[in-house]
Amino acid sequence: MNTIDKIIEKIDKAQKIAIFCHENPDGDAIWSMLWFWKLLEKQWKNVNYFSPNQASKTFEFLRWFENIKDKFDYGYYHLIIFLDFSDYSRLWKIIEDKQEYFDQQDIITIDHHEWSTNPSNRTMLKDTNATSTCEIIFENTINIREKYYDKDIATYMYLWLTTDSWNFRYDKNHERILKNALDLIKLWADKDLIIDNMINNKTIWTMKFLKLLLDRLAEDGNILYTYYKTNELKEYMIDSEQASYGLTIIQEIDWPKVIMTLRKEWDKIKWSLRSKNTDVEKIAKHFGGWWHTLAAWFSTKIDKNFDNTKTKIIKEINDLL
Repeated sequence: MNTIDKIIEKIDKAQKIAIFCHENPDGDAIWSMLWFWKLLEKQWKNVNYFSPNQASKTFEFLRWFENIKDKFDYGYYHLIIFLDFSDYSRLWKIIEDKQEYFDQQDIITIDHHEWSTNPSNRTMLKDTNATSTCEIIFENTINIREKYYDKDIATYMYLWLTTDSWNFRYDKNHERILKNALDLIKLWADKDLIIDNMINNKTIWTMKFLKLLLDRLAEDGNILYTYYKTNELKEYMIDSEQASYGLTIIQEIDWPKVIMTLRKEWDKIKWSLRSKNTDVEKIAKHFGGWWHTLAAWFSTKIDKNFDNTKTKIIKEINDLL
């Protein structure tokens, strides 16, 4: 039995299902979770969905957004589904000291990132060539569950096309993503809703925060970077997803090999890397992070202080380049 058949069989047999996305969920994580929940609900499944922390205000316009839970009951579920991640560390406070609970569950993982482990209790569907997790789910359900697709689900699916590919600029397989886009338009995906709420809705505070990031831009070898501290988000009344707009703008600069945003978060620094033509996968892999070819993330503990760690890691990255 192939992986898809195994997943279908497990879902068909399960009645009570929990779906999880990763910490600080981005568009792909949120939308894959919400529309997959809706797809399962139409099959009369009892489904709850969870995020380790509160999802960004950026996504408040989405239907069903308010039902995302950030507290898990550790109760009895027939099946657990991880979307857009595999490693327990990305469940953050939901895991706490409860890893044993998840080790004993039947878990389906659907993801487009590389994995280093393959636990025995997992049924894993991975496609690292996919633009997003949504793309994997769509391509593997449209032919067998098409009757459950409606305008809302198609719209959520189309959202990942405009975010994870940054309006079709960073996809690796143009034919694949454009075919999926056309199929979703035929299913009445609401493109105007996406444009109005994801592209034309930046607040004045988002733009002021962008100015802060631009003022802190610095060059070091083949790297252009900026930084901020988590507590500064409150001063600007935005969250980390809204703050990521700065990286989106800065990555338009054409000269550096790698552009980075650093976020100081308690005793760690979270690193977000982007590039137009340099494979940043090896950088993220070196630091044990998550990656695509032109976008990657990793986290490091602060050694002594922020500036000392920043200087040390940037030197390591330049050496890798």
